[in-house]
Amino acid sequence: MKEFRCTCGNRLYFDNSRCLACGREAGFDPASLQLVAVESAGVGDEWHKAGGSNRYRFCLNREWHCNWLLDADDSSGYCASCRLTRTLPNLARDDNLMLWTRLEGAKRRLLYDLLSLGLSIDEQRLRFEFLEDRRTNPLVREMHVYTGHRDGVITINVAEADDSAREAIREAMGESYRTLLGHMRHESGHYYWSVVVDTEESLAECRSLFGDEREDYQSALQRYHERGPGAGSPSAYVSAYAASHPTEDWAECWAHFLHIADTLETAANAGLIPADVGIRDERWLDRWTEVAVALNEMNRSLGLRDAYPFSLSPAVCEKLEFIRRRVLYSSAPP
Repeated sequence: MKEFRCTCGNRLYFDNSRCLACGREAGFDPASLQLVAVESAGVGDEWHKAGGSNRYRFCLNREWHCNWLLDADDSSGYCASCRLTRTLPNLARDDNLMLWTRLEGAKRRLLYDLLSLGLSIDEQRLRFEFLEDRRTNPLVREMHVYTGHRDGVITINVAEADDSAREAIREAMGESYRTLLGHMRHESGHYYWSVVVDTEESLAECRSLFGDEREDYQSALQRYHERGPGAGSPSAYVSAYAASHPTEDWAECWAHFLHIADTLETAANAGLIPADVGIRDERWLDRWTEVAVALNEMNRSLGLRDAYPFSLSPAVCEKLEFIRRRVLYSSAPP
């Protein structure tokens, strides 16, 4: 995440809707990837950038903690992030409003990742559904809602936004890491596979690294859940789940690529590492190792679990480098 500044010079953060120093309203403009201070334009609900001419409206979900802006001429009323949500949980139920705002907050961070990397977001293809099952709502029909992706629709179980429920699942599954943003990043990988692996040459290289995605998915998942990751070398995968099927290996590596890209940007903007360090640096993974070690040591100093409890083997680094090259190629101007 980059650093943002108000017109008055005070630092702003990605989720801010007001500058606490000067009191100006603030919102995130996805077109410019800037968090901007705004002032009333004196015309209806229009706002303009403080000291500028850009005209905005706030998203209609602003009262539910969405701070994204849309162009004043956009009649939809909802921002580019909220428009992607196809299904909401029942907001009349206790705690669901809080859980929904957490889901939307994680989604906005995912979309920032994608936009900052220059990846296109097709509102006709990419959609989100936030669903409940009987574990959290006895009134719904579904016994289980599984977090996943299908044909551009990313489904997240609302229970994943409940910290205690998610932690219980993490413990039960023996995972070292499970976050709402991690789910968003992983599932987006399934969608963006077809976006960035878009040539015969890249497909052949992808299969050589991750395996053949045409392998029967259901059979592979059943085998994984019954027998575990199998007898292959664990160093070939970034996580145990990545060994279940080539598409899951891709999605797990995609999520880690987004973790690393965003955290390196944050560290660089905070002055913790040189400003030119990022995914365009050929030594980006070496830089990341240094940052991850420092992050983990800081967490241990606070008595917390490691922030990044993973070790990247040469095989995993090769997969991450492939993803980096495909993203840079896909986001390059024609």
